[in-house]
This record gives sequence, C-alpha cells and structure tokens, in this order.
Amino acid sequence: MSTVLLTGANGFIAATILRKLLERGHTVVGTVRSQSKATFLREQCKTAVDSDKLKFAVVDDITVPGAFDEVLRSHEFDAVLHTSSPFHWNITDIDKELLQPAIQGTTGILDSVHRVAPSVKRVVVTSSFASVVNRTKGTWPGKVYTEADWNPTTREEGLKDVGSGYYASKTLAEQAAWDFVKEKNPSFTLTTLCPPMVYGPPEQEVPSLVKLNTSDLDIYDIFNGASDPRYGVWIWVDVRDLAEAHVLAMDSAVAANQRYIISQGNFSPQMFVDYIWKHYPERAAAKGINKHTTGKYYPDEGVYGVDASKSVRELGMKYTPIEDMLRDTLKRFEDLEAEGK
Repeated sequence: MSTVLLTGANGFIAATILRKLLERGHTVVGTVRSQSKATFLREQCKTAVDSDKLKFAVVDDITVPGAFDEVLRSHEFDAVLHTSSPFHWNITDIDKELLQPAIQGTTGILDSVHRVAPSVKRVVVTSSFASVVNRTKGTWPGKVYTEADWNPTTREEGLKDVGSGYYASKTLAEQAAWDFVKEKNPSFTLTTLCPPMVYGPPEQEVPSLVKLNTSDLDIYDIFNGASDPRYGVWIWVDVRDLAEAHVLAMDSAVAANQRYIISQGNFSPQMFVDYIWKHYPERAAAKGINKHTTGKYYPDEGVYGVDASKSVRELGMKYTPIEDMLRDTLKRFEDLEAEGK
C-alpha cells in the first residue's frame, strides 16, 4: 500500500479520489487551505482518521514557492495526486489570479517533490480537456480529439477574458509540467489526466445546493427548474471514473510520463432534461422544467468527438453510462434537499 499526498482534498474531484484511496487501503495526507476545510471530511472518514490512515495539512497558498515543502518532508510519500487549481469567476486580474496560480501551483509542487521528496515515484496532475480542445474551431463536426491534440491558446490570448483565461491556464500549467520533467529529469515520473465536463454524486461538503461545484450545479439548476440546459463542452466523465483513473495512473507502470483523456464520450445537456422528465415527471411538471426538443441532442451538423481508448487500453478504464450517473446524482440531490440544503 502507498502513502499518498492528495492536494485540494476537499474539492469535488479530490473528495471522491480520497474515498477510493482509503477503500484500497492507502494512507493519505490531504492538503486543504485551512483546517476548517477538513472538518467535514474528518467526520465522513472518521475511521481512517482514528487509525492514522488519513491526515490533513494546511497549505493556504499553493502558489508560494516551497508551499508544499513542509508537508512533503513530514512523511515518506510514494505518490502525489495534484488536483488543486484555484478558480473562480469573479476575477479582475487574469494573469495574477488565474494564469500565474495555475502555472505556479503545478510547477511549484513538482519543484518541491524534486527537491525534498526523493521517495516519490509518481506524480499525477489533474489537467483538463481545456488543454486539449481548440476553442476557435467550435463544434468542429467530424473532429476526434486525442492526447496528441493541444489547445493552441497563447498566454496573450488568455488575457482577453476570463473564459479564455481559464482555458489558457489549464494549457499553460500542463505544458509547464511537461517542460519541468524534460528540463529537470526528476526521479519521479509524471502522468497528466485531461477530463472534460465532470459530473456525478458530490462527496465533498455541500453547505447548500446553490453552492454545489459548478458542473453539478448545471444539473441541479435544471432539476430545480431554475435554468435551461447550459451548453458548452460536448464530452463528459463521471467523477467516480475520474477518481478511479487517478488511482490507476498512480500505480500503473505504463502510465509513466503519459497523458490521458478521461472521458465516457459525447453527451448533451438535453439528456439531463429528458432523464428528469422520464424518471421524475411529477417534479418536472411542478418545477415547470422546459422539455425543449426531446431527443434532440446535437446541432444538425454534428459535434466533435473524443477517443479515450488509450485510457481503456493502458489504465483499464471502464466508463459509467450517463443514465447511471444521473440516477445516482439526482438521488444525492434529493438526499441533500431532505437535509434542508
């Protein structure tokens, strides 16, 4: 069993990774920005905390040079799973608040591992399909994205607006990670995972349903009659599959210095609407959920696709169908509503 550092442990993706790591018997140290951010997870994973299988460490600003030195020195780690990347929409300085934190947060942890944690053999970085997709091509019918594709956005283009900044930050951060490995030739190997839209039952603390992670809020807002479907990215993955990919990549010899797209395939937010009307007809009627055009998922000309077969072939990934994700996610929303969230 491994000792694993999991950064941003209280996030949507990381909280699901944490559960998988503990289920497999690994020992985990999770970083959070403040001790209060760990309270919920301490309660949820009490057995692991009590048996010293789970500890938390505060790293309040991941962009400060050497931010991870102290925690990396505290244990003999076998692997690092780096999921934390600061992001919020109310940004005034794209370079300072978005680009630099993403790049420095990623290269900073690699530098710390390289300098102070020689026991680490594998670092897995949660990148994004944002570093793969070419936004200028739009829906790009007929295109099938693979790991060989890179978002061509430059730093300059990323400064135009927050949306461009987000895509640029993911691209530049992942490129910086690969450049670091090439230049420093560290004793660890790197794996990057590039998920698109990530949906699924939230394991993280949900203080109120309006404060859900951004992607799950896309589903809940439809379920609650608050919004029409929000369109943007045409491929998706279940958060539990993405968590599994992190654990598999951590242990897999073949994943050394490899990049993987982690995706079940195409989807349309209209599928959320159709599922809700089929399985929750009374609620859908009561909430006044607009049916739109049932079964009309994509523009007539089509949309791009994705080839995630490398993850299946090399990591052994099996992907959850969208119906199963929606069943489990909507059930979790109902539970949270029953709790008064």
